[in-house]
Amino acid sequence: MIIAEPAKRAGKSLLAWDPSAAQPARALKAGLGVAVTLSIAIALGSPDWTGAAVLGTWCAGIPLLAAGVRPQPALPALAGLAIGVAVTLGGLAEPNPVAVLVLSAGWALVMAFLGSLSSALGVVTTVCGVALVLGPNLVSGDNYVAAGAAALAGGLVQSLTSLLPPWQRFRTERSLIAEAYRSLADDARALADAMNTPLSTDDLVQASSEIGGRRKLPEVMRESIAALYELRAAIVSVAAARARLLDTDPTAARHTAAVLRDTASAMDILADAVENLESLSEDWEDRLAAAVDAAPVDQTNHGATARHSMAGREVRRLHRAVHKVARLSERIIEDEPATSVVSRRIRIRSRAAEDWQSLRSQLTWRSPAARHAVRACVVIAIATAVGRYWPGTHGYWVTLTAWIVLKPDFAATVGRGLARILGTAAGVFLASLLSIAVLSYPSAAAPIVAGYALLGYLTLPVSNVVYSVAVAGFSVFQIDLAGQSAIEAAWERGITTVVGGLLALLLYTLWPTWQTRRLPELLAELIDAYRGYADLVLDMQARPAERDPRRLRDAVDEVRLRRAALAAAVDQAAAEPVGGKPHSGDVQDVEVALSRAARALIVLEGAVRHHDAAQLFGVDEFRDSVQRAYDCLADRVRGRQPRPVDLRAALESLDAALDKGTPATIRRRRLLDWESDILVEALSDADLIVKEWQRA
Repeated sequence: MIIAEPAKRAGKSLLAWDPSAAQPARALKAGLGVAVTLSIAIALGSPDWTGAAVLGTWCAGIPLLAAGVRPQPALPALAGLAIGVAVTLGGLAEPNPVAVLVLSAGWALVMAFLGSLSSALGVVTTVCGVALVLGPNLVSGDNYVAAGAAALAGGLVQSLTSLLPPWQRFRTERSLIAEAYRSLADDARALADAMNTPLSTDDLVQASSEIGGRRKLPEVMRESIAALYELRAAIVSVAAARARLLDTDPTAARHTAAVLRDTASAMDILADAVENLESLSEDWEDRLAAAVDAAPVDQTNHGATARHSMAGREVRRLHRAVHKVARLSERIIEDEPATSVVSRRIRIRSRAAEDWQSLRSQLTWRSPAARHAVRACVVIAIATAVGRYWPGTHGYWVTLTAWIVLKPDFAATVGRGLARILGTAAGVFLASLLSIAVLSYPSAAAPIVAGYALLGYLTLPVSNVVYSVAVAGFSVFQIDLAGQSAIEAAWERGITTVVGGLLALLLYTLWPTWQTRRLPELLAELIDAYRGYADLVLDMQARPAERDPRRLRDAVDEVRLRRAALAAAVDQAAAEPVGGKPHSGDVQDVEVALSRAARALIVLEGAVRHHDAAQLFGVDEFRDSVQRAYDCLADRVRGRQPRPVDLRAALESLDAALDKGTPATIRRRRLLDWESDILVEALSDADLIVKEWQRA
């Protein structure tokens, strides 16, 4: 059973194919960069540095295709600089085996640590590792400084080709916003069917983080992120209103669910329009307006109950929130000019301080980034030694494959390793057949290299296996450009690739970083984040005039970031062949209960209007009990034995306090009465689940 899930995950990774992720415009421009470099080198008589220049151009184009990376001209230039340094250092150290071993281990230590911090950095550091290994083997002479400069020039070529049309001004930012729209649409559609459906978090977190970190972009994009937070609260509030109507009036609940579904359809339409800069049609507005008209009415007379009246208010608030997002979307489509939040100098200093703080926080032995860096140092050192004393002439492919295969987590290492091994074997076989066919046409090698490069760029985000096939062919024929036998290189490379891949997998298994072991601490950190959010929401209910929207949004972002980290770890842990408590499924059960509590808090957050100022008495005592309940749950997850909290008694005291109050607070008191029951029940369920897995 423990092995079955990892095997299943590895199989899915091998068969993964996502053509929608392809970026043909960027791939064509990056492929053009390789073709330009090849043409210049051929025109100059294929000097000694040709292989390094082509390698620099190829590797500098890869970061432009990485998911979530802005295709700025500076990116391939910086990658080219790093690759040039790697080629130069690798070439200078080549005559001395000890120097090569020390350099490879040190380079792996630094690059693996930096690459663990983000996916974009991971792409750049991997190609830098590839350059360190391949560079010295692609230079005919011994002028490695010139080869390093040629690799840098290749990066500059990619910088220039990235400026070619079609220009995609703020395309990355629009795509982030569109994905956040679609994420909210999925949430609305799911909540229309079941209130307890787990909600997605990654897309809104990423959009908020990326757009919030931009120094210069249209102000409307920042406004749209703030509007999405309001829309999210409105969607959850309508879903809660629907759930309250289910028992008393199923027809009204069905009409309320229809509003959520039409909201989802509207958000999908807005997402497509923003991403593709298309004009908005008015059909969605008519459908949504019709659904709103059929929903419960915001009035207490004519037989409408308090629940109907509350549902009517929330439906109309959702309607206004969707229209606000639509108006902002129209402004995004109009392509308003960008504005600067801060000066470039201040922004650079701020980002540098943030990056330094992030690096410092990872410089501990408990950090997965630090552990991966040390593991990569050892693996690359061993792979370098094996490759150095390989009986053939292409032993460096052992090290090269280990660089590409090794990842911070077990799931990615196994999936990437198998895909790399199988894809490379297929690529070697096809390249061998092709090299035999064109053996008498040496001039055909250059266009074949360019073709393989383009195929690699097109399939990088689509399929690991096909991408590995392209890289194999590219490397084989690039070696042919350097004057070596393509057939001999191909078959030996196939063997050394298998050895390098299996070596990386074996060494990772001997010293793994199991995400399963990290789940309790990540879950406890999420509980702590929920505690902070609950404190602000309940304090806002008690004293709405003192609310701080900025602190509230920061708390929401912290929860979403912790949820995203836990979700990624749970997914990785499910693919690990290890046992122990808690299982990834246990953690998911607790997270579902915590999400139910969070949805109650979201409804309470949205219940406070801008004009509300009257205080609610009795909420502070309930808030203190909720804080202790979150603390108790976090301590229990961490393996401690905390003092229990009587949430039921706190709830009864709150109910008694809510019976008293002014007419100005009746709406908030009703919502607090309803949602506090859900909050307490959800926290109690989470506590029971944790107790159960600790007894097992």
